[in-house]
Amino acid sequence: MNNSRIATRYAVSLLRLATERGLEQRIFQDMVSLSSAVTGSKDLERLFRSPLIKPDLKIQIVNKIFASTFDGLTLGFLNLAIRKHRESEMGGMAKAYVRLFENQKGVVRIEIQTASPLDENNRSQLESNLSKAFGQGAAFEYQHNPELLGGYVLQSGDLRVDASLASELQQIRRQFSDNLYLSKI
Repeated sequence: MNNSRIATRYAVSLLRLATERGLEQRIFQDMVSLSSAVTGSKDLERLFRSPLIKPDLKIQIVNKIFASTFDGLTLGFLNLAIRKHRESEMGGMAKAYVRLFENQKGVVRIEIQTASPLDENNRSQLESNLSKAFGQGAAFEYQHNPELLGGYVLQSGDLRVDASLASELQQIRRQFSDNLYLSKI
């Protein structure tokens, strides 16, 4: 079974349970925190991926780390995932929950990569224009990617707009390599 399918199945189950209990917003905040914690901490990621650490010890560690900030339902979910030996998918489960919750609430996630960081004025103007196009439920995520050389890459679901200088240069390179004036025998 594909790992992302596992993460999505667990996230769907958690979202259903959270919705039944009226805690979907609270669990959403926990999953955002968990996702950033797993992404930001190599030690936490190693803990979840290590087959050498026993599940009981992993549960104790997770409870010590997150008990003061996470809801009981979230902690129970983490403990269940560890007992079922799915803790290596914890980051994927958190991201899947966030994506499912946003879809349920009608939020459109827009990822924007730029060659250099945008100043506050450009950022607010871009967000205003994109909110008009996508609707008020737009959530923006920015990444800095110097390999773009200039311009931006915008991604929202299946929609991808690549207006980067690197992409333009690659197209020009392809055009020069396909010399239309030489006969192809």
